[in-house]
Amino acid sequence: MKRIALMVTGILFTVAAFAQTTTTPVTPVEKAQMKDLRKDVRAYDNQKADAKAAIKKGDMATAKADIANAKADKADIKADAATLKSEGVTHPVKKADKEVKAIDVKETKTAVANLKADKAAEQADVKSGNIAGAQAEQKAIKEDRKDLKKDVREAKRDGVKHLARKVK
Repeated sequence: MKRIALMVTGILFTVAAFAQTTTTPVTPVEKAQMKDLRKDVRAYDNQKADAKAAIKKGDMATAKADIANAKADKADIKADAATLKSEGVTHPVKKADKEVKAIDVKETKTAVANLKADKAAEQADVKSGNIAGAQAEQKAIKEDRKDLKKDVREAKRDGVKHLARKVK
């Protein structure tokens, strides 16, 4: 009997402890600041990639300018992170990085879905004998491939690894 009473008391205390912890609601101000932080993270990644490309080409003046821009973006990231931390957001830069990567994967998935849909539509047009429709679908496929390559490039710049596995 004592054992059951102690067990019930322990469960009640555990439930009371969990009931007291609340999750902080995300305010519109925090959402806007996180969006700004995501833009800064993406800009920082792009500037670093541009600097690397300029160094590979041997254009040191452009590389220095890109590195200076990247440093300015990094300062913006630190300032945004400090304000978000003061508002109670834990690890805002990590969260922004993860959100940017998730957005890139989502965009790539939609590009792949569009490409598959266009290929299916082209096959349907070929079977039905609609040559003009099939040619239009081929143009759409070219555009979708171009969009897919662009999305993959951006995802690589933002640090998404093994994108082909994540898209399937």
